[in-house]
Amino acid sequence: MFDSRRTRLTKTLIIAILLAALALAGCAGKRGWPGTVSDGGTLYVSTMDGRVLALNPDSGSWEWDWKPTEKQGGQTASSFTCAGSAIVGGLFYGAPAIANGLVYIAFHTGKVYAVDAASGVQVWDYDLKSTVSGGVAVGNDTVFVGSSDGKLSALNAGNGSLKWEFSSESGIWATPVVADGVVYFGSLDHSLYAIDIETHNLKWKEPFKTGGGIASSPLVVDGVVYFGSFDNKFYAVYAESGEPKWSKPFEAGNWFWSQAVYNEGIIYAGCLDHKVYAIDAGNGTMVWPKPFDAGSLVKASPVIAGGMLVVVSEVGKVYGLDLNTGEKKWEFDGVNTKVLSSLYATGGKVYINSQDNKLYALDGETGRQIWAVPLSK
Repeated sequence: MFDSRRTRLTKTLIIAILLAALALAGCAGKRGWPGTVSDGGTLYVSTMDGRVLALNPDSGSWEWDWKPTEKQGGQTASSFTCAGSAIVGGLFYGAPAIANGLVYIAFHTGKVYAVDAASGVQVWDYDLKSTVSGGVAVGNDTVFVGSSDGKLSALNAGNGSLKWEFSSESGIWATPVVADGVVYFGSLDHSLYAIDIETHNLKWKEPFKTGGGIASSPLVVDGVVYFGSFDNKFYAVYAESGEPKWSKPFEAGNWFWSQAVYNEGIIYAGCLDHKVYAIDAGNGTMVWPKPFDAGSLVKASPVIAGGMLVVVSEVGKVYGLDLNTGEKKWEFDGVNTKVLSSLYATGGKVYINSQDNKLYALDGETGRQIWAVPLSK
C-alpha cells in the first residue's frame, strides 16, 4: 500500500524541489536541457529555442528544421520568480525519441508531438494539460511521458490518441524507460514504478521506495534496474520483483540527477557532489580507487565513446576518463557555457548540447573538436 503521509507532503515537496532546481540552475535566464539522439545516420536535436533539427552527424549541416506553429502551442515557456527576478522555464527537458519513422518530443508546456523523421513534417500532437520536465520513451507502439500532475500517459504512437494513464502520488520528472513489456519511471513521491504495458497495472507488489524524489531516468540491464535518488543514494533493483539486488544502496555526497551508463559489469554515475562514480553492478561497491572530481555539478548523463567514459560538468568542462581507473585522459574546455543536457554518443563521437544553443561534436578517444554549429537561425 502507498504511504498516505506522502499525499500531505506532495505540494511542499514539489515546491522545495523546484526551488532547489532553480538555485542549481543559477537562478537566471531561460533554462531547460534539450537533448540529442540519432537514427539511420541522422542526428535529431532539440534546441533551447523550441525547435527540432535533423543534422548530418559528420558535418553538422542541417537537413530540416521543425517548429510548431503558434496556434499549435508548445512555444510559451513557464515563468517563475527568484530573488525578485523573472525566470523563464525551458522549453525542453529531454531528448527526442525515434521509432516507426517518427520523431517524438514533449514540450515543457505539456504538448507532445510526432514529426516525420525523413521530412520534418508534423504528423500529430497531443496536449497533456500538465507540464513535462523530462523526456519521452517509445515501446510497444506506445509513447510514454510523465508530467508534473503525477501521471504517466501512454499515447498511441501512430496517431497520438490517449491509450491509458497511471497516477503516481507526485510529479514525474524522470524520463521513462521501456524494457521487456514494462515501463519503468521514478516520481517525486520517492518511488520507482514498474508498470506492465499490457495490463496497465503495477508489475511489482508495490513501488520501490527510496528516501527522496527520483528525477533520474532508470537504467535497465540484464534484468536489473539501476537508478539514483535525491536521498544521495544509488540503487539496484531486480526488474522482475522490485527487490533490491545489493545489500545496501551506494551512497554519495549529494543528489543523483542523471541517468547512469553501464559497461562490462560497471555502472558509471554522475552526482551533484561534483563527482563521477564507478560502481560494481554486482555488489554496489566502488571500483575506482577514488571518484573523479569534475569540479562542479554533474547533472548531464555520461556516455562511453572511443573507449573512454566521457563526462561533462555543469560549467562546460568535458573530460575523457579511463574506464577502469577513472584517470583523466583528456580535457576539453571549448564549451564556454553551462551544460545541463545529457551527452550523446554514436560512432565514436560525443555530442554536447549546450546552454548557448550550440551543438559540439568531439572525438571520444582524444577529445578533439570535430565541429560546432549554432542551433539557432
